[in-house]
Amino acid sequence: MDPGTNNFLIPFWQTAGILAFMKSIFALTAASVALLVGTFQAHSQSFNFNFTDGTADGWVNSGFGNSPPATVSSIGGVNYIFIPIGGFQVANVAHGSDGSDFYNTMAAAALNPNGYTLSYNWRVDTSTFGANSGTFLQIGTFVNTGSGYYAQHTSEVQLNGAQLASGQVFTGTISENVGASGFDMPDADNFFRLGLIENGDGTAPVGVYFTGISITPVPEPTCLSLFGVALSAFWMVRRRRSKQH
Repeated sequence: MDPGTNNFLIPFWQTAGILAFMKSIFALTAASVALLVGTFQAHSQSFNFNFTDGTADGWVNSGFGNSPPATVSSIGGVNYIFIPIGGFQVANVAHGSDGSDFYNTMAAAALNPNGYTLSYNWRVDTSTFGANSGTFLQIGTFVNTGSGYYAQHTSEVQLNGAQLASGQVFTGTISENVGASGFDMPDADNFFRLGLIENGDGTAPVGVYFTGISITPVPEPTCLSLFGVALSAFWMVRRRRSKQH
């Protein structure tokens, strides 16, 4: 091999060659990220009730009524709505075709229930229950639409009598697929209701705190693949750079 030729090729590869390589990788990464962002935006309809403004955001202490508003409490810097037991369907929020995030998300979930996840955080403080605690408490959700469709899922959380009488605080997060929960709302409805269920034999002051009540899209495989492409491209660029030092 001609040393002079070899010495010429090395600096050429380290300059023009690397720049061309990096340019192509960055172009691929940018295209992947742009497509990824566009795909997420097309499927990003969601809502999340976290009550940070100190209001109940339309949630009321009734399964199908409109009053009274749920009570908002701040616990450890996190805002919750408190829903007392009584009436089985104990709280709801509902919107007609008003263009709200809630309405648009519920309509999207009606079209594709398996493509959305229903989540919420719950908290049960048994320290004030005393003799009213009862022997069981089930927490769940229900949906209802303008055409009269109704479905419920009551076994999302279950506490027994010993837990309810313990004086302890129990917390958790529920995250479940809308379709797997049995919610198959008609996709032509123009009114949607999401509600909370408390089933038990206790009486006031038994109740549950809720926050982070949301429905969000399930990431699609295409989105995850594009994200992987973008990460791989960034890794290749970083690896190439490290080899030059």
